[in-house]
Amino acid sequence: MEKVVLDVPTLWADHHTLKVRDALVNLDGVEDVYASAAWKQVLVKYDGAKIDQAALEKALADAGYPVGEGGVPILVQPGDVHRDPQWAEMDKRTTETNMIDLEMSGEFRRY
Repeated sequence: MEKVVLDVPTLWADHHTLKVRDALVNLDGVEDVYASAAWKQVLVKYDGAKIDQAALEKALADAGYPVGEGGVPILVQPGDVHRDPQWAEMDKRTTETNMIDLEMSGEFRRY
């Protein structure tokens, strides 16, 4: 059994981890897949006699997640925007939880 950690810079949200996992988990020889949007990495345990790292990377690229390519989305890159000094003086902010989101947050949140 072999392990490889692949850097996937475009892996930045939960729905991306699901797609990456789906792209790899059913390949012959792949034993386990752990995808982390926080670390932008994928850990794959696989049987080197059945599949190689190049095939794993090709499967990711075909799914739209090339290894080592791409950048962080522009919305999450640091910029020169500074917080308004009056931000703390604003009226309280509230959020509302959508009950459908809570109902759907079961099984797929594990990945």
